[in-house]
Amino acid sequence: MNNRYEIMQKLEELLLVHYPEMDTPGLFKGKMGACIYFFEAFHHNNDPKYRQAGESILQEVYTFIHQNPVPTYFDNGLAGIAWGIHRLIKKGFIEGNADELLEQVDHVLFRVISEKSEELEFGLKRGLMGYLLYVLDRLTPQPPKTGFHLSSELFISLAVLLLNRLHLMAETGRASFTEPERFHLFWDLTCYLWLMAQAEKLGIHTDKLKQMKKDLTPTVLSCLPQNVANRLNLYGAMECLSVTEWEHHTQLMKKGLTDISLSRFKLANKSLYMENGLAGLVFLDDQIKSSIGDFNGIFHQNNNHLEAIRHMEKSEYWDYLSQNLNHELGLLYGITGICFSMLQLSKENSSTLK
Repeated sequence: MNNRYEIMQKLEELLLVHYPEMDTPGLFKGKMGACIYFFEAFHHNNDPKYRQAGESILQEVYTFIHQNPVPTYFDNGLAGIAWGIHRLIKKGFIEGNADELLEQVDHVLFRVISEKSEELEFGLKRGLMGYLLYVLDRLTPQPPKTGFHLSSELFISLAVLLLNRLHLMAETGRASFTEPERFHLFWDLTCYLWLMAQAEKLGIHTDKLKQMKKDLTPTVLSCLPQNVANRLNLYGAMECLSVTEWEHHTQLMKKGLTDISLSRFKLANKSLYMENGLAGLVFLDDQIKSSIGDFNGIFHQNNNHLEAIRHMEKSEYWDYLSQNLNHELGLLYGITGICFSMLQLSKENSSTLK
């Protein structure tokens, strides 16, 4: 691998050829993740092969979930697939009304949330936070052409139910707020804070959110992550919530992240994945930059941008990929997620050159 363009071209060729071999329709490991990537790639470079691939996958996934039993959780189930379809509509990549396109899926999800929330775990990938992520996403403003016919009251009631349940689980020790040993994009504490910030932005269950923030304060103020990527994640989530009692601690973490070198993140040689590697760091950096006005981003710095490309080039992952391609196509652990990170780095490079 000689440079960013060669890496990206090689990965996209592999994904275009091998995505039909993916055996699940889901977002994190399956075809929905690849579908979203192809639409994003088409939007970036206007090459029709990406739009054709995205439309083909979307039709396949949509048909599959209406003809076959599919689990409901976020990472590889209906909640994640519905979130993905809604994302395509919100970004204007496809036309359609979300209430109509997702009617049957929503009915299944509504039933699970209403009847089985007490049986579900806390986390985002297979638990309550994943369902809340989808519900809150459906409450975000819609493009003018899509309309919004389904009563928002229903989604709000589901969000309230989920927030109540998450708060109860957090207060009874059923969430893992301890910092992971290594970078983990879906650390329970940071996901919880990001979702609270989104609910607050939408004005949902504000009195409960005040109590949740109060109850979390001792945990948050006692946490200074040792892993720099985990610290970045926690900083971003805390900044978005903007709690007065947290301001000093937030600024303390920000000070350690200003003009930081990528080498400080100590990513392992093979760490390219979305969940715990370079691709996840690129995603997190972009999310924080888009949420916080005065955060310039890690990869906006030219030296970090170049270092990220060098990390890609020199990674032993490519040898592993050549022997395990069928297991390496997904968004969370595979080339779809790495493609997303390369696409974002391309955008960063373009904005830096302007």
